[in-house]
Amino acid sequence: MRYDFVNAISIASEPATDGSLAATITPPTQGCSRALQLPNAVADFDRSEIRHADGNRFGLSVRESELLQFLASNPGRPVSRDEILRCVWHLNPRNLITRTIDMHIAHLRDKLQEDPGHPKVLVTVRGEGYMFAAGA
Repeated sequence: MRYDFVNAISIASEPATDGSLAATITPPTQGCSRALQLPNAVADFDRSEIRHADGNRFGLSVRESELLQFLASNPGRPVSRDEILRCVWHLNPRNLITRTIDMHIAHLRDKLQEDPGHPKVLVTVRGEGYMFAAGA
């Protein structure tokens, strides 16, 4: 079952036995916080921040939060830039050339403290787009 990122969602993920990231999305319950557990951090959508185990915190813009929630609601599936523009930015991608998605992904990777050469959470799928790598 898939839940739209605009609605209140609860996303939980945990490392699988092989070290990959497995994510599950559950429907919201009363009093539940909107958070995404990552290998070394928690994305807290209620506080608009990413908290790392070492105590580092990074603020999330509204768009970064929406983008991360949207990708996490489609775990393991490459999402095209056009789909992201339609669903997150609410823009028609036709005849639109922009690097804004790439820049937002780069900012999220920085905040997630991912190795730029080998990202494990937000993966670029060449020729297709970006993927939240749950269980990949």
